[in-house]
Amino acid sequence: MNRMEALTAKRQAERHGRARHAVDEIRQRAAEAGLSIQPVGSFARGDFRLHSDIDLLVRGPIDRCHRVAAERIVAESLRGVDIPYDLIFEEDLTAERLEEFLRDSL
Repeated sequence: MNRMEALTAKRQAERHGRARHAVDEIRQRAAEAGLSIQPVGSFARGDFRLHSDIDLLVRGPIDRCHRVAAERIVAESLRGVDIPYDLIFEEDLTAERLEEFLRDSL
């Protein structure tokens, strides 16, 4: 491994660690609020890279208050982490699209 590859690997590992910490915090805070938020996409599949975002799926039907709570939990947990994210609500998806996301979920 050359120096550039070593530096890239180090940065990727650090970024993945920040993402893992944030996702763990999101899942814990969501559970405390009676919500289910789970990672999907590249993070859940294990191919999260230097330029990947974090895709998060909010499970089940939720009312407006819980939707706002989910948005707040995710935004606060990822503030300062410098990793973009997509927040996806199950109730906004078609059955086919939900199935695609669930294939990759943790």
